Amino acid sequence: MIESTGEAGGGPEGADGALDGALDSASGAPDHAAGPRGVTISQAELLDMVMTDAEQFAFETNRIAARRLATIGRAIRMARENPSIYVLPELLSRAEARDWAVRAAATELSMRLLIPTATVLNEAAEAHTLTARLPKLWLEFLDGATSYPIVRAAVEAITGWDDDDAVARFDTELAGIAGRVTVASFRSRAKRLRDRLSAATLAERHRRALTERRVVFEDAPEGMMWLHALIPALDGVKIRTRLNATAKQASRVTGETRTRDQLRADQFSAWLTGAGTPTAVQTRVLVTVPLIAGLLEKPVRDARTTPTPPPTASGLPEHPWLDVATIDGYGPISTETARQIFDTATAFRRLIVDPITAEPLYLDRTQYRPSQAQRDWLTLTYQRCSRPGCNSLAATSDIDHIHDWAHGGRTDIDNLAPLCPPDHTLKHTTSLGPEQTPEPRPEQAPETKKSADVRATLEHLLTSSAPPDGPDSDRATRDWPDENLTLDPKPPRRRWTSPTGYISDTEPPPF
Repeated sequence: MIESTGEAGGGPEGADGALDGALDSASGAPDHAAGPRGVTISQAELLDMVMTDAEQFAFETNRIAARRLATIGRAIRMARENPSIYVLPELLSRAEARDWAVRAAATELSMRLLIPTATVLNEAAEAHTLTARLPKLWLEFLDGATSYPIVRAAVEAITGWDDDDAVARFDTELAGIAGRVTVASFRSRAKRLRDRLSAATLAERHRRALTERRVVFEDAPEGMMWLHALIPALDGVKIRTRLNATAKQASRVTGETRTRDQLRADQFSAWLTGAGTPTAVQTRVLVTVPLIAGLLEKPVRDARTTPTPPPTASGLPEHPWLDVATIDGYGPISTETARQIFDTATAFRRLIVDPITAEPLYLDRTQYRPSQAQRDWLTLTYQRCSRPGCNSLAATSDIDHIHDWAHGGRTDIDNLAPLCPPDHTLKHTTSLGPEQTPEPRPEQAPETKKSADVRATLEHLLTSSAPPDGPDSDRATRDWPDENLTLDPKPPRRRWTSPTGYISDTEPPPF
């Protein structure tokens, strides 16, 4: 930092005040200006002060990142060494006790830091690797001389490398350049250094890298999604060549207006989903279609057309769930996409809900295992695992009894919530878990005349347009007047408590 006297040092407030004053004084001077206390500061010197501050802040950011990584590693290590903090006493003798304790600590940190549990575990592993195998680079990081992306690249470079002597030389040489090159340059140098020091052949390293192959899905805005695949380079080149050749051929068809990029993307989707083939994808995707706001804007086409024109969205009451259609695990999609799904679907399940109160009109609550209707409703209601901060899809989660079945809990929709398998295991093996008592549901409001009119209109529409072989739709329509269960359409995530005294905050309501 630079004080107004021109000397190094000083706190942030004094430096910022001096710098702001100098900036104001120098704003109209072409070559130099009189700063605070009469000190003359040239524009170049002033710019140097600003840039020096940026450097100092970068050093401090690095130090904080190093301390954060160290504390995460220490927390996970403490949980591993003291499983009794989390694991239930009767399960401490189990071989998995330490793993449960580590998972519990990582889960609690994920809620405290608002990051995924996997990220916590990865950062704890990075901290262990740095302290145990890359001590010189770790010291550079603690001093603020290098950044987290740099040390992370070094950890990635030595993954699977068992030659401790070679790793020690690797650490020494990389510590000498860390903080002096960009991340991209560091990665390139680390790779070349690894190749030079490693006794393993390229084929051996490729076999190790092959174990990391995976597919990653990343949500994108406006109803889109990225798909990333880490696969062998040879397979990637083959896929690229085939896509390019297919797109080139398709672009020559008369009337084709799509770009090469669009053609490649469309063909890629068609191949993976099996469109137009006997092996076309049969995976069940849940789509919530806003019957009023989306589909009833115009007459229901084809077989769904009825003699009486259906109502329009503008003539019906508004409700947050009826504004947009959504795909489970992704989020909102356009009305046109929803119409296309509705009109082209060969089969679908109607999950009938009251257009005013979001009341489910048919759910089976008489058995231990949740019915498919209950699973569908929970998936559409929660979208994600009910543990705060967990982004696991509700569709692939376990269905948990909030008040345990073994202790008198019922398989009722307001006593059920999705929990991903790891979090479900923690609930039953550790003292880190969700509150057991479900919140009481509000009583159903009396039905207004407007609501009754809408109900009658929809009942007529659904009865007249139901597919001939639709038991779910027929049953839902028939049982419409008999159900008397009101659900909160956007239930809060369940609060979790920890033996450390931590209580998770409920998440803010969605927009």
